[in-house]
Amino acid sequence: MFDPGKMIRAWRAIPRLSAVTGTLVAASAAIALLKISVWQVSPGDVLPHTQYSVRLTMRLDGNDDSVVVRSFLPASDVRQEIRDERVADASLSHAVVTEGLNRKMIWTGRHVQDGVLLSMSVDVMSRPIAYDIDPGLELPPSYPLSIARYLKPAPNIQVDSPEIEEELERIGADHGTILERLGAIHTRTSSLAARPFKGTTDALTALRLGEASCNGKSRLFVALARQAGIPARLVGGLVMKTGTTRTTHQWVECYVGGHWVPFDPTNGYFARLPGHYLELYTGDEVLFTHTRDINFEYQFWVSTELVPSSVTKGVFGSLNVWGVFERSGLPFSLLRTLLTLPVGALVVVLCRNVVGVPTWGTFLPALLAAAMAETGLFWGLLSWVAVIAVAGLLRSSLQDLNLLHAPLLAILLAFVAVTLMGVAVIADFIGNAQLSRATIFPIAVTAISAERFYMSISDDGMPGALKRLAGTAAVILACYLVMNSLAVQMLLVAFPEVLLVVVALELYLGRWVGIRLSEYFRFRGLLIKEAG
Repeated sequence: MFDPGKMIRAWRAIPRLSAVTGTLVAASAAIALLKISVWQVSPGDVLPHTQYSVRLTMRLDGNDDSVVVRSFLPASDVRQEIRDERVADASLSHAVVTEGLNRKMIWTGRHVQDGVLLSMSVDVMSRPIAYDIDPGLELPPSYPLSIARYLKPAPNIQVDSPEIEEELERIGADHGTILERLGAIHTRTSSLAARPFKGTTDALTALRLGEASCNGKSRLFVALARQAGIPARLVGGLVMKTGTTRTTHQWVECYVGGHWVPFDPTNGYFARLPGHYLELYTGDEVLFTHTRDINFEYQFWVSTELVPSSVTKGVFGSLNVWGVFERSGLPFSLLRTLLTLPVGALVVVLCRNVVGVPTWGTFLPALLAAAMAETGLFWGLLSWVAVIAVAGLLRSSLQDLNLLHAPLLAILLAFVAVTLMGVAVIADFIGNAQLSRATIFPIAVTAISAERFYMSISDDGMPGALKRLAGTAAVILACYLVMNSLAVQMLLVAFPEVLLVVVALELYLGRWVGIRLSEYFRFRGLLIKEAG
């Protein structure tokens, strides 16, 4: 029924609403300008660093004999910073020693039994590095003795082989500037066909076969560079990617202009390395050595998290939101969630009120999108759909028992918990670190999703429930893309007052009475006819 009084009150509220929204926007702009002009801050000042956590686990069968296991430990340098090095307690004693340029961890034990587990882990802050080689830089007449040794032959690096010398001449790397020589060598070794690692491949074998894994390509690169008069050495380590791996990597460093400059012919990096390379040792080394005739297995587990930059910690002092969380021992992920949830809620409001997408609940998609920041969108949606499927199966199996609503939901909650535990078991079996994080989904939010699907089937039938499921998934996608945008996160960390603008937009949308986009699409024929 038409209510003139209500309409009049609505019109009278518009000026007050405009004043409130304008005040919020003005306050946000004033605070931001104060930070920029007085504190000289910009979103770039709070860009986070990716910290890698690398855990090495080893399992061995000692057969009740004495056992020695050696491996390398990473060291801090201009490209990587090693933090919080940890060794798990084990039945073997351990010690850290320095041998030449490398650090080693040595485990020793007597009467070592089968099934012994060894573990060590480090946190790594690593950054990309790149060098600009002077195009006119020529070979120097000599090198210091400490550098000149990297021009000599080695057992697997046959610098003095006629074949290496002939290959150097063939590719034109026996003359020209250092940049020209290294360019020709890099092009040649990068062109070798890739092959799986099957033990040591020396430089000559790689050249003769025309194919090699990373260690063969790198040894050939070193042999050619040394023959060309450029000191070169092998470097070994790990390409840090989230998840588990047993694959290590080798690349090259050449002494150019007083610096050890990196090259990776396997992955095509010339005078540069990306930030996810972890250097473990220098030289033509083997990552693990251990007592013969024992069963030995190893595995690396890599995970990442965002940590504040050093600039961030000093920009605002005690007023820095990120700094407050760090001093309290709270993770950045929690701060990220708190700051982006209001933005996610705004996305939900836009999708529901302006676009007209049907969803379950107002904030449910934003909460699920926040949880999926840890799992990734694909695995997060897959886990969520698995829970929804459990709810559908549960309804089919229990609908004839005529159970009361509360006990039925309690049973549903139990099945949701079991489903999430099952997802964790599957993730561990397939070695998927992202999928395993599905267990951190808020159990209440996940259970509510299952309940809404269950109730939708009862109220709207399966087609209606699936339509709302698809709508909720679409809004989760939209929230995920916005909430996990690094630009949005850094803007909110640097300028949390932007949330005042978010509130202002939500106030404006609170008076939205326009036609929804979905309704326009649905009734577009009628609207076009009336307009005509």
